[in-house]
Amino acid sequence: MSKPKPYYNIVKNEAAKEATIYIYGAIGGIDWDTYESINTASKFAEAFSDLEKDADTIHIRINSPGGAVFEGQAIYNAIFSSKKKIITYNDGICASMAALILLSGDEIHAFKNSLLMIHNSSSSYWGNKKEVEEQLLASEKIDKALGTAIEDRLGISAEEVEKDYLNYKDNWFTTEEAEELGFYDHVIKKEKAQLPEDIMQLKPKDLVDKYAAMSFKIPKQKLKTTNTTDMSKPNSFPNLVAVLGAVLATTDNGSYINDEQKAAIDNKIAADALAIQTATSAKDTAETALQEEKDSRQAAIDAEKVNTTAAVTALRAAATEAGVENLAEDADMATINAALTAQIATLNKKPGATHTAKGAEDKDSGEFAYLDLSNSIYSEAPKQ
Repeated sequence: MSKPKPYYNIVKNEAAKEATIYIYGAIGGIDWDTYESINTASKFAEAFSDLEKDADTIHIRINSPGGAVFEGQAIYNAIFSSKKKIITYNDGICASMAALILLSGDEIHAFKNSLLMIHNSSSSYWGNKKEVEEQLLASEKIDKALGTAIEDRLGISAEEVEKDYLNYKDNWFTTEEAEELGFYDHVIKKEKAQLPEDIMQLKPKDLVDKYAAMSFKIPKQKLKTTNTTDMSKPNSFPNLVAVLGAVLATTDNGSYINDEQKAAIDNKIAADALAIQTATSAKDTAETALQEEKDSRQAAIDAEKVNTTAAVTALRAAATEAGVENLAEDADMATINAALTAQIATLNKKPGATHTAKGAEDKDSGEFAYLDLSNSIYSEAPKQ
């Protein structure tokens, strides 16, 4: 028995930092000559990981009847978890597990005559009654796991997925139907996809067998790239030229940087990084000094406020002692001082005034109120 043909192939476009993976054929399976697993997810994941190192965009073109669930799940997750831009294409048919792999893309494209088929997982069961029952429970859980891909793509619930897509039927969708439901982002016009003529009449197992026997024309050569930019011009990169102080080295394929120029760029980057670090440090020091100056000024202002408050309090006390009445609670120093000055002037007009209202009243009463008895002429007079 001849070995099945590989189910995927890779074409790179290194200049554009893109790559295309063609998944054309059944996923997973057994080589009946050697009884070894074929078309495995491990080989795909390894090849896909290598592509991610250089490609920013990865196109995945699928023409497959599906295949092994567990191999397909691993392929789906490898694609779904990629941080690169992933665009998947239904190049003809995406059925069963291949339909779910199609849903792993950030964008999904299809042709007008592409076909999509979604159904439950299937398997054969062997064992006693209890063992078969356990296998049936496992099958239900497998379906729930597969349904998450549809939930994520369409934004619907697990119950809706079970009702409309994993309902134990082969659910076929034309491109128009699939696009309306939300499976496709873009429909490719004009080009024709490669499909078996009797595909709609085939059962899933027959479909896989037919695909395994088909000879697909998968591109194998690397895309030839041409230089369509100004890379070949030695002065196409003025910023680099300014750093290097010289034009870039060139070949027929374009400009490039030699080891000496690379070292010059590295030195420039290091110098700029040091300058940024120095400037940042100086900025931090200046900001610290400015904050200290602000704190010092605020402390002086706060101390002056304390002194001013104490002076106003003392002046208010003096005014009260002098007999000033009806001072407002929020009267400032100028107002209090004016009131006190006026009160002193009033008191000084009275004979023997002692600058207090009480003293003035005491001096005004009595028979000899007009005499200043503290005068020496009275204190030194002869006593009788």
